[in-house]
Amino acid sequence: MLQIKNLSFGFKEKNHDYLIKNLSFKVNNGQIKLIFGKSGLGKSTLLNIITGIEIENLFWSGEIFLDQQSINIIPLEKRKIGLLMQERFLFPHFRVKDNLMFAMPNRFSKIERNTIIDDTLKKIKMKKFENYFPHELSGGQITRIAFLRTMLSFPRAILLDEPFSSLDSKTKANFKKYFVEEIRTRKIPCLIVTHDDEDLDISNTKPIELKY
Repeated sequence: MLQIKNLSFGFKEKNHDYLIKNLSFKVNNGQIKLIFGKSGLGKSTLLNIITGIEIENLFWSGEIFLDQQSINIIPLEKRKIGLLMQERFLFPHFRVKDNLMFAMPNRFSKIERNTIIDDTLKKIKMKKFENYFPHELSGGQITRIAFLRTMLSFPRAILLDEPFSSLDSKTKANFKKYFVEEIRTRKIPCLIVTHDDEDLDISNTKPIELKY
């Protein structure tokens, strides 16, 4: 379970005004929580804070719990939170399969990794792209591969920033179905931030709307 208690934050250069103040919510394992609102309200910054990414001139307070343990002072690499930002980064010199292989924990053998990756690519009908380089993929294809790489790191929680923004309507509908099934099967908490109210249908708990 991911839980946020009385989280407030802002930037020092903006007269110490708060972007978000006293935000509290929880996301149970297997749940998808949606936070939506217009750009500039601090949605992406919220994900960075939860993940443990340091941001210059940011001040914040509050408590962040993962599986009932406070992670406020735990470094980023030990939180094991998967983060998919709007800038979908893939290693440009790695093929699709190598990008996915890189993310997987060392506890899996090479044979196990190959099997998991092959099965996963088949589920989203992208098996034929396994030997493509990122520059050979469309924006929507990169988004799906970047999401898979985040999931294949087997995180304790997953945070997504505008995850469906580059997908056409048909691909979006199919990918949402796969996405929901994965979160429920993995039984991990998922937090999505978006400006698109069309994404509200994916949340299985009450969404949070941010306003100016």
